[in-house]
Amino acid sequence: MQDTPMLRGLNALRDAWLDATADNSRRLLVWRLPAAASRLLAAFFEMQRHDAGRDTPDFFLRLDTAYELGFRYSRQLKQDLLERYLASQEELRAQQVPLGWRGPHEAHPDSAHGVVEVLESFAAHHGEHLRLLAAVLEPERCVPGEGFERWVDAALAAGPGPRLRLVLVDTEEDPRWQPLLERHDKVARIVGAPVDMFAIARDTAAQSAGRGPQVLYRQLLADLMLLLERGSPAQVVARAERAQGLAQRQGWHDQHAVVQMMVAGAWLKHGDPAQAINGYRQARSAADAARIAGNPAAPELVMQSWFGEAGCWLAAKQPERAAQTYLQAATSAASIPHPMFALEGQRMAGWCLLQAGQREAARTQLLEAIRIAKPLTPADRKATTLPQALWDALQLQDARRCESLQQVATDYLQASTGLLEKADAQGRALGPQPPRAALDAIDAQLDAALEQGFHRAQQARERLVQGGDEFFRRIVAVGRDFLDAGWNGLPAIEHPLDHDVPIWSEPPSMQPLPDPAGLLQGPLQAGNPATPTGVVAA
Repeated sequence: MQDTPMLRGLNALRDAWLDATADNSRRLLVWRLPAAASRLLAAFFEMQRHDAGRDTPDFFLRLDTAYELGFRYSRQLKQDLLERYLASQEELRAQQVPLGWRGPHEAHPDSAHGVVEVLESFAAHHGEHLRLLAAVLEPERCVPGEGFERWVDAALAAGPGPRLRLVLVDTEEDPRWQPLLERHDKVARIVGAPVDMFAIARDTAAQSAGRGPQVLYRQLLADLMLLLERGSPAQVVARAERAQGLAQRQGWHDQHAVVQMMVAGAWLKHGDPAQAINGYRQARSAADAARIAGNPAAPELVMQSWFGEAGCWLAAKQPERAAQTYLQAATSAASIPHPMFALEGQRMAGWCLLQAGQREAARTQLLEAIRIAKPLTPADRKATTLPQALWDALQLQDARRCESLQQVATDYLQASTGLLEKADAQGRALGPQPPRAALDAIDAQLDAALEQGFHRAQQARERLVQGGDEFFRRIVAVGRDFLDAGWNGLPAIEHPLDHDVPIWSEPPSMQPLPDPAGLLQGPLQAGNPATPTGVVAA
């Protein structure tokens, strides 16, 4: 295989892994790398699954099962492992790996102990083809609290055998599993490697095949990325001048704009918004030249330069100038057309005007942002910042009522977390071999309590909504028309069991609201039915 900077990085991970696993007493291994190296680590795990790239004697089983409760997590892990195994039959057969593993069964309880037994069974069945089974536990989501850590505690207490390693992943920036490492220091250790993704990117560009301006430009861009992370603005500017000179000579106006926005970002990162604004304006000039030349990427670069400049005005604590610039960004987005960014530009203009104390001007811009969503499909609306625009309008109209709506969500989340922690503790109290019937009883009791809490929260929010003035209720009505029939503000409160409305344990709490059509008919004017009671629009 050809030697490349990326391959050298992968080899560094391999060496770190082999070094860490040389100590047979370590059953818990925590990969800890810079956050920028997460994709490199994922590539390392993937390589070990295929004969062509595999260079360790171990098998890495990645499991991203979400963690909610210990016994539910255990049950789902076993199910996920079985489904992965069944779906990989052809791949395993092609690799001449013996099939016939029995998989999890009734004798394996829904506990960390049961999961360890299943993993050890898998490792034993494939023992001739692997040295270790590395079970990489990467929950896509964990409920608040220490439940997952306690599950790992229980898994280590089960005594994983010599062929099994439990593997977690965190980063140098967020060493979230440090408490586990300290608690289990005799059987746990960090796996780290000196990988520098910026250096890898630069070396990759330097080794690019071929010659000419494109190769040189890639090298200069790689240098800029490294300097943006670690250098001073002056260093970024110096290297950018070389890249821009090359782009100008080649007529690459779009790339000139890209580099200039990198320079602007460097100035903003180091606290100089005035220089950053100048940088974004130069980027826009280059992007305009690219647009005139017919470059298809140019309109989005123009739009990005407006958004970048607007952010600089905010950083400079000049919200009115920021609002003007966000409106320019919205106009630029609409010309592409790009409704998502057009809506966001209008919304941010409204938000900035509100920070400047211009309430009615803010209301006008927020309503215009909401109107932009009207022709979009429901799915596309949910992909925009429409929910935030609606919420901003509600906060402008009645901040105290919005605080109460938020408090309902906070109380609901705290109560739900408490119910989950209680159920988790009840499951742990049953020991490493919990009877299925007892777990089912905990499950049923928890689901009923969670759903009851959901309905109480929805009812409390509906009372607050119905107590608002007509403008407030019309904004909520737009949310129910455009987003979800039960929309009642932010943060959203989702059904805890993901049930559809027809099978809810209680009927929805929503009551009729005023017709919101007046809000969607065009800019506010005095006498327009969209105008809030007692307020003359600016």
